[in-house]
Amino acid sequence: MTIPVVSTPDVLGGKPRIEGIRVGVQQLGALVREHGWSTTAVADEFDLTADEIDAALEYYDANPDEMAAIADEAATTRERLRETSRAPK
Repeated sequence: MTIPVVSTPDVLGGKPRIEGIRVGVQQLGALVREHGWSTTAVADEFDLTADEIDAALEYYDANPDEMAAIADEAATTRERLRETSRAPK
């Protein structure tokens, strides 16, 4: 069974995701590859199947530049929000 990875402008800002799911491939891949989560833990946390996790990891591993750009964009956004926040620092 092939699980499609899609990118649509109106969902997650066009970032790649498993079709029918609003969780980005980069987020799933980072949890497994960078943070050491097991695929079972990620599947359980996001109510996904093993095939969906495998499809996300396959795309994540095949597109390192795109995944790095998405991670960099998220880090830049977090930093900008931190700098403009009125919350106590």
